[in-house]
Amino acid sequence: MNFRWAWHHETRDLFRGIDKDLWDGSHHNPIAFLNSIDRQRFARLATDSVFLSKLRVCEDELDEYLSSDSWYSRLPDRAKNERFAYFCAEFGITEGLPIYSGGLGVLAGDHLKAASDLGLPLVGVGLLYARGYFRQRLNPDGWQQEIYPEYDFYEMPLTLIKNGNNDPLRVEVEFPDRTVTCQIWRADVGRIPLYLLDSNVLENAPNDQTITDTLYGGDQEMRIRQEMILGIGGIRAL
Repeated sequence: MNFRWAWHHETRDLFRGIDKDLWDGSHHNPIAFLNSIDRQRFARLATDSVFLSKLRVCEDELDEYLSSDSWYSRLPDRAKNERFAYFCAEFGITEGLPIYSGGLGVLAGDHLKAASDLGLPLVGVGLLYARGYFRQRLNPDGWQQEIYPEYDFYEMPLTLIKNGNNDPLRVEVEFPDRTVTCQIWRADVGRIPLYLLDSNVLENAPNDQTITDTLYGGDQEMRIRQEMILGIGGIRAL
């Protein structure tokens, strides 16, 4: 599923119109949202002419958006067969992809969205955090508590990149005393592919499986590990 809906009001309104409470409860994750709807509701939607008309409009708009000429494609002196990579520790595409904490991530996400609208030959590279950034709540005494949800990547609009044998594609990053393996997930942000590295694979030792566990978590050594995975692993993924 393409993340274009994240900045397309009509598509967001379509999801919200199905069931606002479920949509908000899914944190605007369309995969988790659709999986939470019962069959009876789907059956009613399948015969709802107003809903089906809006759905077709959104589908047609997405198809046209992805296939039409862009500002960049019309430039006479544009670069041919080149892509530019944007590396960042966090990307704020939407609440439904919780791999960001604030300003830096929102800025990076907006860069991808704007690049998509302009048709720039850009690719994003980041990390896919198993527990993202913490959610905050207050306990009865008024103290902040941090909650780290465990996310299921298969319940997100992500695709696991596979090789010709249909096995997950891997990249390796050499550390001083070992090699860390990562798999790669892809998110389509309009016209822009965003590749996210994930170290939670069985080939790694338990301590290395947690490198991509949380955003800005752990000590200085863990931060350096994350930066090595992003920088070295990201280049190899491309």
